[in-house]
Amino acid sequence: MIAKKRKIFMKTILAATVIISSSTVLFQGLTQVAAAKEIEKKDIVMTSYDTISYQTAGESQSAQARVPEGYVKANYTLTDNDLPYYRDKKPTDKDITRETAAEIGAQALWTVFDIDLEGKVLEMAYNPATADNRAIWEGCWWIDGKGKSTQNYFFSVDAVTGELHTVQYARTLKENASVGFDTTLAQNPQEYEMLARNVAEQYDVVPGAVKLAEYANQGTSSNDPTIDIRVTGENGEQAQISFSRYDKALLGIAYDSWCKEADVSAQNIEKEM
Repeated sequence: MIAKKRKIFMKTILAATVIISSSTVLFQGLTQVAAAKEIEKKDIVMTSYDTISYQTAGESQSAQARVPEGYVKANYTLTDNDLPYYRDKKPTDKDITRETAAEIGAQALWTVFDIDLEGKVLEMAYNPATADNRAIWEGCWWIDGKGKSTQNYFFSVDAVTGELHTVQYARTLKENASVGFDTTLAQNPQEYEMLARNVAEQYDVVPGAVKLAEYANQGTSSNDPTIDIRVTGENGEQAQISFSRYDKALLGIAYDSWCKEADVSAQNIEKEM
């Protein structure tokens, strides 16, 4: 029992430290802004990032060509994220275009959240590679307009391969919800583990059958309490699926490439601890 409690405690600490999927892509950007000055002072040396293997160009193009059945490309508008951090961040010759990344994200939003972006504005940002993280295109649709929206959809796409990195829904609840850590739920997360299995199978989140669904951590997104479940497919690929602890709504899916990066960050932090 002590060992189990310690495992739960360590998972929670590590999850909070590396900002596991309770954070949205927007929060990732804001975190980058806060850290930008320190990053600019240092020479970036590719270390852990190098161990994350990329697909070949052929595989990437093939994956992008698989348009979801029933999907019709929407007529949406692209705009650049105006946060100061992003203004000088430009894709390289190896990266896919902003337009390609946006369409991959649009298809993901349609598939997972049934979002039709016809006539909508997608805000895009390029986040260059760091020692532990891939180069990423980030996208956001502010439902009620930037700065006043209480419901937003986000996605992130690997800027080189076009792999879907994350797809997320963020909201501010009108009701008051308890956002504290739920010890009972951490010890008995079976209901959410089953929900994660169902989501993984419905949206082909991992190739093949789901071999394992396991509690990862709890957190909050705005005032929405969250729980994350890590699923593993029969070939070893993983994804982390986030739900609201308030009403069990699906809030996000972080795919295998994201999981690899999160695990590298957690391992580095655990060594330091």
